[in-house]
Amino acid sequence: MISFKKWNLFLTFGLFLSVSYGQSIQSLPENMPFHTKLLWGESGLFRQIKLAPETRQKELLLRVKMLQLHQKLALGSLGLFFYQAYIGKQMADGNYAKYHDLHASMSKVVWSSYMTSAALSYFAPPGMKYSKKLSSMKIHRILSWVHFAGMASIPFLGYNIHHAADYNKALTLHQNVAAVTLVTMSISALLTFLPY
Repeated sequence: MISFKKWNLFLTFGLFLSVSYGQSIQSLPENMPFHTKLLWGESGLFRQIKLAPETRQKELLLRVKMLQLHQKLALGSLGLFFYQAYIGKQMADGNYAKYHDLHASMSKVVWSSYMTSAALSYFAPPGMKYSKKLSSMKIHRILSWVHFAGMASIPFLGYNIHHAADYNKALTLHQNVAAVTLVTMSISALLTFLPY
C-alpha cells in the first residue's frame, strides 16, 4: 500500500507536471509541413471550424491514436496490395477471365483501405517538433507522395486498359505504376520500424 504522504506527493508532482507540460506545449512546432500548417496552424482550417481539440495535449493524444490506426491500416493495405499484385500477374499470364472479377473487387478494397490510412496520417494533428534533418520518417513522408500518386492513378490506368488503342502499352503502364507503388509502400513500411 502507498502511504497517504507518498500518494499526496505523487498527485502534487503529477499535477505540477501536467500543468507545466500543458503550458509548455501550447505553442505549435516549427517547420510543420505546409499541409499541416493549413489544417492545424494557429489559423488552420480545423481551428477555424472548431474541430481541433481544446488543448495541445488532447491534440497529441489524437495524433497518436490516428497514427497508430494509420500504421495498422497501412500494413493491412500493403498485404492486400501484394495479393492484388499476384492476382494481376495471374491475369496478365493468361488467366484473365478466371481472376478479373476478383481483381476488380480487391482493387476497391485495397484502394479504400489505403486512402483511409493515408487520410489518417494526412489529417493528424502536428507532432511535438519537426526536424530539418534527413530521417527515416522524413524519407517515409517523401515516399508517401510517390505511392499516393501511384495509388490515385492505378484505378484510372486499370480502367484505361479496356479502352486503350494499344492494349499491351496500357497494361504495361498499369503494371509499372502498380510495381513502383508497391515498392515505395514496402520501403515506407520498413522505415517505420527504424529509429527516427
